[in-house]
Amino acid sequence: MVEYVRTQVMLDKKQRIQLNELAEKMGISFSEIVRDFLNAQLRIKTYDDMRHAAAQLYNDYASDENLTDMTALDGEDFLHD
Repeated sequence: MVEYVRTQVMLDKKQRIQLNELAEKMGISFSEIVRDFLNAQLRIKTYDDMRHAAAQLYNDYASDENLTDMTALDGEDFLHD
């Protein structure tokens, strides 16, 4: 079960109107649409953080044979009956 915490956020009038209209069209509450938007932004942030970390490690993986030895395995060898 999700535990919600009451949070106050100041929006400009145009944002509030747009979110109200969108929530109404989608048949959800204002709070739910705000949570959905926040969750989407948090997913984007997590993805960007992971992409940045992968980019930082790319040169090591591209040049260090000890890190890439296992990539030659295609996985099929592990599934034999």
